[in-house]
Amino acid sequence: MVFGAIRYKIWYDLWENKGRTLRVVAIIAIGAFAVGTVLGGKEFILSDMARNWQASNPATIGLFVSPAVDDTMIDTLENLRGIETVIGWQQETITWRPDPGSAWEPAILVALDDYEDQSIRKVTLDSGDWPHRKLMGVQRGRGLAIGDQVQIEIDDKAETIEFNGIVYNAAHPPPFVVPDPMFFTTQERFTQLTGEKNYSLVLATIPNYSKERVVAAADLIQHELEKQDIEVRAAIPAPGGFVTRTSHPDRFIAQDALDGVFLILTIMSVATFILGLFLVYNTINAVITQQINQIGIMKAVGARYGEIILVYMVIVLVYAVMALLVAVPLGALGSNGLRYGMIGRIQMTPGPFTLSTTAVTVQVVIALLSPLVIAIVPIMTGARITVREAVSTYGLGGASGVLDRLLAQLQFIPRILALTVSNTFRNKKRVAFTQITLVGAGVIFMVVVSTRGSLLYTFSDILFSIFDVNIMLDLKDEERIEKIEAVSLSLPDVEEVEVWGMSRGKARIEGQPEANDDIEINLRGLPLPTNAYLPQLRAGRWLEPDDTYAMVLNQAAAIEMGVDVGDWITVDIPTKRESNWQIVGLVFEPLDQESAIVPRDTLLREIRQVGRGTAIRVKTIQSDADSELNAAVALRELYENNGFDVIASRMDTTHRITELRVEQISILMALLSGMAIMIAAVGAVALSGTLSINVLERTREIGVMRAIGASAAAILSQFIGEGLLLGWLSWLIAIPLSVPVGQLIISALSQLLNTELIYRFSEAGVLYWFAIVTVLAAIASWFPASKAAQTSVRESLMYS
Repeated sequence: MVFGAIRYKIWYDLWENKGRTLRVVAIIAIGAFAVGTVLGGKEFILSDMARNWQASNPATIGLFVSPAVDDTMIDTLENLRGIETVIGWQQETITWRPDPGSAWEPAILVALDDYEDQSIRKVTLDSGDWPHRKLMGVQRGRGLAIGDQVQIEIDDKAETIEFNGIVYNAAHPPPFVVPDPMFFTTQERFTQLTGEKNYSLVLATIPNYSKERVVAAADLIQHELEKQDIEVRAAIPAPGGFVTRTSHPDRFIAQDALDGVFLILTIMSVATFILGLFLVYNTINAVITQQINQIGIMKAVGARYGEIILVYMVIVLVYAVMALLVAVPLGALGSNGLRYGMIGRIQMTPGPFTLSTTAVTVQVVIALLSPLVIAIVPIMTGARITVREAVSTYGLGGASGVLDRLLAQLQFIPRILALTVSNTFRNKKRVAFTQITLVGAGVIFMVVVSTRGSLLYTFSDILFSIFDVNIMLDLKDEERIEKIEAVSLSLPDVEEVEVWGMSRGKARIEGQPEANDDIEINLRGLPLPTNAYLPQLRAGRWLEPDDTYAMVLNQAAAIEMGVDVGDWITVDIPTKRESNWQIVGLVFEPLDQESAIVPRDTLLREIRQVGRGTAIRVKTIQSDADSELNAAVALRELYENNGFDVIASRMDTTHRITELRVEQISILMALLSGMAIMIAAVGAVALSGTLSINVLERTREIGVMRAIGASAAAILSQFIGEGLLLGWLSWLIAIPLSVPVGQLIISALSQLLNTELIYRFSEAGVLYWFAIVTVLAAIASWFPASKAAQTSVRESLMYS
């Protein structure tokens, strides 16, 4: 063959079939874009996080101490063997409000020794000046600016403060995780406000980090402090709501969870690309089938086997190159957009816009090689056909199959419907590949929607089902239970009230020696029977009225400790005494994974608070969000008027708790939603491509139908019906397949987030996908079918 003829043939196939070209390019580009966005975004985000985190020279050991320690003790700790640097932070939880008309909310007040000369856990200045005299700095991203004035309250004394600087502390979680702002002041001002001149937070680092050495160093520091009768608590947040004493200097606290999330997104993006390749196969296979006569003519005039393969491989390569020209820049925009969105969300500083070499390389490899690999089979099959076989193909007719014979026997089925069903499954291989693409897209779409729904269900409906209350308030000091109940019930909107005893202690398996890494648990003493708490039991039984030293433990804490139902554990409550408790049940509760529920009377005896409590759980008559909030404000005022000191909290109503939990997983839900949109796009292009191929292959058949009197409406309805059948069939197959895949994803996310997530199949996802495939089938078949229906009989029969 002459090179010019080959070039003309390639150009003609690409340009004269622009719709087909655009579909194939689009499907390859969508998959390559998804892969590039996820891989590039992951690389950028982890790089930015590491850079911001390491620039602060993070502490690898963090301990809260009570009572606070002075500079002498800090120097003593720094001189211990294996310790590199030790510093102290003055830190205390206070309350604040933007104006006198707003409710008090919690904040953290911090003072550093010298803002100009910091060694570890460095705080940086974004704008303005360092704290000076009565002027304070505020953590970035809290909606407060230089010159703003707010009120703070410490020991019932209100002060108006002004901000002169915006600062950044990398160790303070972003606002969607911990919304409490952090205020920075001088040590002198801190002492004036709080009366405390020593350090309540001890931070340390070690040289040549290793997990074993940092744990040994934390043990050494804790032992030295406890020798001085100083109580020590872990101070570094860990995934799942737990707190630890140590952290890795090179890994941001949320990095493990993000690694897992990106792994899931990478798998989904690769699956998106693979599903798209089935359309490439279908398209090339259809082109070869459609151009059998052309292949025969090319062979008749001297074209060799290898030259024919070259023609179609070049066409596929052009598809891939065109897709890359679209996918690479869009992938760069997507990955950097993902980076700016997520890094900005966690209040870190993103790096400059750039290309990910890794992402581009992977895009080039998969976008160029994968279509060539999957297209080689139909190309080689078509290239082997003989001239006689090629020129004997007329494009009409076909063998009668089982389905055709069955439809012929069902006389009650309208002829147009029978013809639609028969034609839909005429090319079984194409139908199979189309179904793989559509079923895969449907499964992933439904899984994404179910995953999003499961996250919302876990952190909203489950919480509402566990806590049969609307308002949760806590007192700084214990008060008589009878008095709390009487005051609470005096508010007309209050239906029920329960008062719980609360304490915190360290737990270990009975008989084991006390260790520094004993898990910390939150003890809740509930009246039995309780109306406010409806347990989600996972093992064992619930507490009974005659129980004493019985405990129902959160299953997450049980796993952390390595205990089960029937085991005995020893609980050490600081300044109180040790006591042994038997685990009689395990519960699931996403609100507090360190919770341990015990009989109230027994706990109050142990902590020497018999007849008194601190945790108030109220059920109101009205349960909507606004009514809850109004009732919480009224109760706070009522308690304070009766001499109760109420702890400020953003989690004082069930609706506010749900809002905070949902906000904490908002990034993950946004990523999953974006993946669902890309999956829907893959399904759209795949279905459109298949239906267009069907219409083009049967152009001559359409001419025959028109010649014997078929109307344009009949032809349109037939092809739209074929599209709907393909779409609805894939929808039905995808529904049962999405359940095990969805459960697998939720199980993986539970491991990554270190919290149990409850899988809930989303009926909404099923309906959404049904609507999507229905609309896509109608649109995808309408345009090519209407064009074919409007073609004259003469033009249709001349089609080749």
